[in-house]
Amino acid sequence: MPVASADALQAAVATPPNRRLATIAFSLALVAVGLVGGFGAAKLADDPNTAKPELLVGTVTWSNDQTRSIAFEEDGALRGPLDGDTIYSVIAESWQDVSRTLHNDGTYPTCLTGEKDDPVEDRHRVELEVLHRDTGGQPQHIVVHVHCLD
Repeated sequence: MPVASADALQAAVATPPNRRLATIAFSLALVAVGLVGGFGAAKLADDPNTAKPELLVGTVTWSNDQTRSIAFEEDGALRGPLDGDTIYSVIAESWQDVSRTLHNDGTYPTCLTGEKDDPVEDRHRVELEVLHRDTGGQPQHIVVHVHCLD
């Protein structure tokens, strides 16, 4: 059995520099194509009918824990003098108090309840996660999470 010389083995093992650059460039191109294709597929798979909550910060101007409804004024929202209150339905099963403690017991958030003298009307600062539902008429605003700020 013939034995190859050391020079022949080294020539077979060593890759020329130009070929190494071409291999690296090809690998990087494949990675780039994979990333672009992956992001494109993820974008196509995004369901436009998936509800995404909007984070709002503002003041609760009226609340009724029996109907689980509140009137809410968003910070920075421009309102006309004839605009009525924007009413939100509170369906949140969990909420956070001022100290960021999470309550999962289904109770009505304490920052939405009024004072003893005025059980329905009070002004509290809150952060709400809200879903908006367009019914073709009056839009519905549904609170899915409450974070009490004061």
